[in-house]
Amino acid sequence: MTTSEPIDIHAHYKKGDKQTSGTVGHLDAGQDQVLKEVWIKLLAHFENTKDTPIKVEKSLVKNSGLAKAGISTSDTEAVEKWYTDNTDEVKEIKNQLVCDKLYLDGNRDIIVPSTFKPLFGDSADTRTFSNAFWQATMRFHSPDSYVLKFVRASGWDTDKAFARIRSSIERRIAQEIDRLMWEGDTTQHNGVTQNGMCLHVGNDRLGSPVFIVTVRQNSPKLRSEANAEKLAAYALEKAAQLSRKYGEEALIVYDFAGFKLENVDLGFTKLIVTTLQELYPLTFTATLLFVNSWLFSGFWRAIRGWLDPAIAQRTVVVKDVQTLETFVDRSQIPVEMGGQNKYEYSYVYPTKEGNAKMFDTEGRQAAEAEFAAAVSAFVEQTKSWIDGSGPATHDAKLRSQAAAAFDTASANLDPFIRAQFYDERV
Repeated sequence: MTTSEPIDIHAHYKKGDKQTSGTVGHLDAGQDQVLKEVWIKLLAHFENTKDTPIKVEKSLVKNSGLAKAGISTSDTEAVEKWYTDNTDEVKEIKNQLVCDKLYLDGNRDIIVPSTFKPLFGDSADTRTFSNAFWQATMRFHSPDSYVLKFVRASGWDTDKAFARIRSSIERRIAQEIDRLMWEGDTTQHNGVTQNGMCLHVGNDRLGSPVFIVTVRQNSPKLRSEANAEKLAAYALEKAAQLSRKYGEEALIVYDFAGFKLENVDLGFTKLIVTTLQELYPLTFTATLLFVNSWLFSGFWRAIRGWLDPAIAQRTVVVKDVQTLETFVDRSQIPVEMGGQNKYEYSYVYPTKEGNAKMFDTEGRQAAEAEFAAAVSAFVEQTKSWIDGSGPATHDAKLRSQAAAAFDTASANLDPFIRAQFYDERV
């Protein structure tokens, strides 16, 4: 069996090179065989579950506001009545969503289409495993890249990798991650979007986007538990999707400057850790904990046992800007962290114009048809590659071409099925 090797994350950054071993185009014979075996299991599972869709049981979208009440944003009369009946509640900082703020300020535009349409004709209440899988792989240039993240994180163990992929997809369905991204900022907590607790600020030394989480901005008393779970899922999925154009990886920095007891939230922290491990293995090249708070040592003792080995060896405690510069050039580090980046955050609310393609039904149909054809072609080439019926180099070339077509189709479909991110509006 092929096994994973320990990663010296400092060395990779000092050399300025990304880890390529075990990635697409950089597999040895043993790794290639493991990838084939996982695909055999996946293709069989697609077939075995095609007539047994999975229920959406823990939707993160339907847990608050209009969605919880079952009211469509297109039903203006019902919307107006609900806001009239719940004005005091939605004015409270703890409960207020972005869509609530827009409505209360007189902006009654429908930011995203009121009727959510899952891919490939799935119903609003269920998804087939295969459909959810292919949508999850859209943030990668090749479906192999998605599979290999789980394979590498599982130590090249075929059964463990398949089990993790299966669990990840089932969780995505249960929580309705596809609809969460369809709704975008509108169903996020307004206070969190205003303070910019998690921001994309520059790139690291490997060219990956840097996401900075300002821990002192976390205030459990000012948001509900439901909004916290939704925030964790949305922020991590957004970071993963935005990393697509930067090599499918990102760097995350938790800034603990000014960290106080009121910011301690072990439940929320554990939720982030488990979500990272279950849905986004090896998506982040490193997790940096930028520390200058005496409280951190106790907090660290509480959470480090939750980290699986793949994340633990990529987690680094950083105590000064000089060490931080190993990973991020000073020009990219915000001034408040000792760098030179004068980035200033000012939240820009979403607009219908920014999501124009989501309202284009014919464009969506054409893009979805292109994507479906690309998926079918990739599956067929994968079956040929597994069978080994043709010359290996020929099969590999055709499969690479199919992956390239998948990549193009994914990029074309993307703006039709999710709302624009803040990072794309500014």
